[in-house]
Amino acid sequence: MRTGSIALFFCLLFSFSFQQDKRYPPEQFRLPLDGPLRLSGTFGELRPGHFHSGLDIKGYVGQPLLATAAGFISRIEVRSGGYGKAIYLSHPNGYTSVYAHLDRFSPEVEEYVKSNQYAHESFEVELLPESNRFPFEAGAVVGYIGLTGHSFGPHLHFELRESGGGPAINPLLFGLKIADHRPPAIQALRLYLLSQNGTSHSSTLFPVRGSRGAYRLSKGDTLYTDSPSTAFSLKAFDQLDGADNWDGIYELQFFINDSLSYAFHLAALGPESDSFLDGHIDYSAQTEGEGLFNRCYRMPGNALDIYDPGDGIVALAPGGKAKLTFLTRDLAGNTARLECWLKRRLQPTEKPEKRYYNYFLPFNEPSIIRSAGMEVYFPDSAFYEDLYFDYQATLEESYQLFSLVHHLHNNRSPVHREFYLAIRPNRLIPDGLKDKAFIAYCNSHHEIVNCGGQWKDGSLHAQVRQLGDYCIMVDETPPDIEPLLFQEDMRQQPILAFRIGDNVQAGAGEKGLQYRGTIDGRWVLFSYDEKRQYLEHRFEKGLPPGKHQLRLEVVDGVGNRAAFEGAFLR
Repeated sequence: MRTGSIALFFCLLFSFSFQQDKRYPPEQFRLPLDGPLRLSGTFGELRPGHFHSGLDIKGYVGQPLLATAAGFISRIEVRSGGYGKAIYLSHPNGYTSVYAHLDRFSPEVEEYVKSNQYAHESFEVELLPESNRFPFEAGAVVGYIGLTGHSFGPHLHFELRESGGGPAINPLLFGLKIADHRPPAIQALRLYLLSQNGTSHSSTLFPVRGSRGAYRLSKGDTLYTDSPSTAFSLKAFDQLDGADNWDGIYELQFFINDSLSYAFHLAALGPESDSFLDGHIDYSAQTEGEGLFNRCYRMPGNALDIYDPGDGIVALAPGGKAKLTFLTRDLAGNTARLECWLKRRLQPTEKPEKRYYNYFLPFNEPSIIRSAGMEVYFPDSAFYEDLYFDYQATLEESYQLFSLVHHLHNNRSPVHREFYLAIRPNRLIPDGLKDKAFIAYCNSHHEIVNCGGQWKDGSLHAQVRQLGDYCIMVDETPPDIEPLLFQEDMRQQPILAFRIGDNVQAGAGEKGLQYRGTIDGRWVLFSYDEKRQYLEHRFEKGLPPGKHQLRLEVVDGVGNRAAFEGAFLR
């Protein structure tokens, strides 16, 4: 064995052992359902906009879910999106378990939730029952697998958190057993040329090939750079026994000349972790549809606490060369490895790409940009790195537009914190339409997103968190209501069903469609599945036979209303 290989072996051994120094109490939690577990999502897995904070466990709709330890139900949520139907179980050992996307709760909890929904006349509720209301023992049935909320297949989203607002912990660290004999897979490597302030100004994708944990570049074994500072990102996934899903990796390490230069491991994620996700990944690659790359270096404004010391930046003098080793690992100890070399050319072969910008925005200072029709304020730490910012404004002819279109750089640059945007109309908005006006964002799918807004001093003000194209628009179009199951004779039907929709998408923090259904003037419970825009009322035993009158009213984010009325027989 060569000296370098020996050094790397002991470095890997030490670093992997180091990650296990923090122990979590084993055998305090049982599996949340019977039988062998098959995962469709791992803890810390990269998702658009967030780290996955639990395990996704495959199952079938209606499969019983079991309390992972003794305790009591401390929180119950019902949402049309997000976690859908979810319960939070508090345990005396200081942890809270979360069960999300349930089809239904246990019968006594189901009745408790329904009575509160009727009391508040709302499908969506958040309930905090007393600690003695729903106690349970380990193994008791607490609910049933479903696909409510933002779920596209039946599964349980399962979390273990430190109680009292603490971090989510990888459940597998508590000794929960999942069969895993398959190593991670490495798909691609991306190289970044960095400027003196650590800002990346160009990137190149390099395919890799290999299998069973051993990978190499598709062409040759050496990469070349013209920059004194170079960095990388890695696209990789993991698979477990019994499932073909591409899950997230647990740990990534990057060695320069056999010395550890950068590492992260996904043992725990605090409440603030999601706000740093876009600095952890290559956000531009994700926006361009190239997938999710883990950066192998820390952007200057990324304060996430999952990293070991080291910045991951490769510094080379002209003609210098470095050995690079990328290592990924899952919690079962399976590894995948990619090795290559990086060499800096003596003379650059190409001139540095010239980028156009009209503002320089330091990532760690507040910045203000003003124009005749727009003002934007970026707070301190709004970005992950210094930004060479391009602002333009254009006049576009459309009867729906009431301002210039303000091009705030581009949508490929990540933003860490919300910023403040004010836009002034460039033509008169009639008083009767001012409450229908909103700041509109055009997303990467060319959809119009309602970012809300409040009028102040003749401008519309909003807080937003994406760069791209913004303007003022007016929405006078009422929502759509489409009957899916409604007819005059409903005596043999168990449900009423509708699809509702709108021409404008609600942005983060803005109200989506609101609805209210009544039968004979009395509020009735309609459940709403946001991802399918599906609204359903299940008939109740208390509705007497005979003729009844349904009214369904739907309101969008700016107050446009639509209504459906019809008579039916029971």
